[in-house]
Amino acid sequence: MTSRTLQVLTVLLLSLLILSMVPVAATAGGRKPQRPKAKPALRFDARDDASPKYIRMADNFFVFYDPSTAMAVPYKKTGMTRLEMSKQILLKSNAAMPDLRWQTGLYPHWKNVMWLPASPGSFQPYYALQNYDKDNFASALGELPVLSSGPPMLQMSLMKMEYLLGLPGRTEIFLFTNGEDARFKGIDEPAPLFQAEMLARKYDICYTIISSATTPEAERLLHKIAEVNDCSQVVDFDTVAAHPEYLFGRLYMTPDGLFDNVLFAFDKANIRRKYRGTLDRLGNYLLEHPTHYAVLSGFCDIIGTEKYNMRLSQRRAERAQKYLLDHFPALTKERILLYWYGYAHPVASNKTVAGRRLNRRVTIMIRKGF
Repeated sequence: MTSRTLQVLTVLLLSLLILSMVPVAATAGGRKPQRPKAKPALRFDARDDASPKYIRMADNFFVFYDPSTAMAVPYKKTGMTRLEMSKQILLKSNAAMPDLRWQTGLYPHWKNVMWLPASPGSFQPYYALQNYDKDNFASALGELPVLSSGPPMLQMSLMKMEYLLGLPGRTEIFLFTNGEDARFKGIDEPAPLFQAEMLARKYDICYTIISSATTPEAERLLHKIAEVNDCSQVVDFDTVAAHPEYLFGRLYMTPDGLFDNVLFAFDKANIRRKYRGTLDRLGNYLLEHPTHYAVLSGFCDIIGTEKYNMRLSQRRAERAQKYLLDHFPALTKERILLYWYGYAHPVASNKTVAGRRLNRRVTIMIRKGF
């Protein structure tokens, strides 16, 4: 064997020895080499670094504030007028809101200035129609007047809406009113109910009427306005005064995962035996956590008309609430808030039997009151 051959063999042996040592060091214990795993995000890290996964249930909303003489009256024994309390309700409601980039506007029913239809400058907004920004909206709410500016003019706010609506998607309208208007003879102004019906026919809107009605006639009118479509409702002023966080609650959902959905048979609203345990656990939870309240939201599958499904989803939420009140007498309606959305926001495909079954539901959310 020549010296040249010995040199070549020596180099080959050294190379094989070095190569054999590398995987041994990388695969100690006989395991295949793995890339280091990314550190899993803990739940509290996710909550600190990003907003919870809210679901936006409307695309736009308007608030119509009533600075009329009807609201400049003492409110119970609070030391505030109804007008001052309205402002506090809105400030606290806004504080409880996520920022989901709705389109929104904040307007008075009217001001002591001339209002000309279709003239943008005449709307005199507190927060002109734009993207919702929580801090800026709070600043606008802070500037709301607490001195009355004239008689109640419900018809004026409804007339203004006609020139603000037409935005893409669903629009929620929060309307503070005592149900009174002051139309003048000789001026062609539509009656409030007529205007509300026309708007509901033309646009995808839902009214939430915060009622300060003091007469049976005004109360009947507000309920008739809420009946112009199937997603509108009347909320008593006292309810949102005691629970300001209720006001904007239907604008969004928070799937917290604490409780499973309650599912329903096709075209039914009765609580099936297999889901009573879920509602029993919810009732016990509310008794154990007196500062918390439940939000029950009703939904349907796609079969049937929108009008029918909206009512059916309402009945489902109401049946779940009734079950809780019947089985847990210590609970009150104020601790079980109801919303209904028809066939909006399906959680599964409506093209399959299994998907439609999952969409026929009442969801349960837990929120903490102030």
